[in-house]
Amino acid sequence: MELYCSCIASVIFLFLVGVAANAQSIPTTLEGPFQPVTRSFDPSLRRGSDDLPMDHPRLKKNVTSMFPEQIALAISSPSSMWVSWVTGDAQIGLNVTPLDPSTVASEVWYGKESGKYLMKRKGLSMVYSQLYPFEGLWNYTSGIIHHVKIDGCMSFIEGLEPGTKYYYKCGDSAFPAMSDEKVFETMPLPGPDRYPRRIAVVGDLGLTSNSTTTIDHLTANDPSMILMIGDLAYANQYRTTGGSAVSCFICAFPNAPIRESYQPRWDGWGRY
Repeated sequence: MELYCSCIASVIFLFLVGVAANAQSIPTTLEGPFQPVTRSFDPSLRRGSDDLPMDHPRLKKNVTSMFPEQIALAISSPSSMWVSWVTGDAQIGLNVTPLDPSTVASEVWYGKESGKYLMKRKGLSMVYSQLYPFEGLWNYTSGIIHHVKIDGCMSFIEGLEPGTKYYYKCGDSAFPAMSDEKVFETMPLPGPDRYPRRIAVVGDLGLTSNSTTTIDHLTANDPSMILMIGDLAYANQYRTTGGSAVSCFICAFPNAPIRESYQPRWDGWGRY
């Protein structure tokens, strides 16, 4: 079925910031507002589309149990970065048993050259559970969620240098169960002629065919940073047992004892 939202789904504003030839200072908001350079929305896109199924290649799990998946980055400062991922298998059903986070380490190995990871950081791990106190509703408990902060400092000893490309792997080297090599580039230190070249702002994505079009469009524009503003998986448009999404949960299930959600949709978003 088609899902319609109160706002236009999957809108991207690409703010293109150019450096002036004479290296002028960046204007402040006190001098604005300024007209952004944008790319027009494609009117051929549908206003709504069917949710992708959980066995779609972009949503299904493609690694074995303890290897990292759902790897994500979050900028902390020009000299630090958060790396997050999930290991182990989530569970959903009437009876679920949380995994033990202490059974697998949280490590990030990184360096400035591909294949040479001279530095390592360790982090923390956790699980979360969605439990319902109503008969017949399925419970959920997640895989092990890892968070590692790669810290920087002004001396840049074993930290991150601003405006620098880094290669990294994450996981547990003792198993061994490490990810493939990934890469990120830190933000430049703030200055009159140093700032992100392009910032993408995206929200209300869902997990539909239109979402795929939006993400592909975003990737093709190669932004320096992406700001996610929410409304991603719409897991609360499902019963705990899965099935098909509905545009109005209360309308479709007026006798439901609580607003339900199908938590595996969030795992699908993490892989997306």
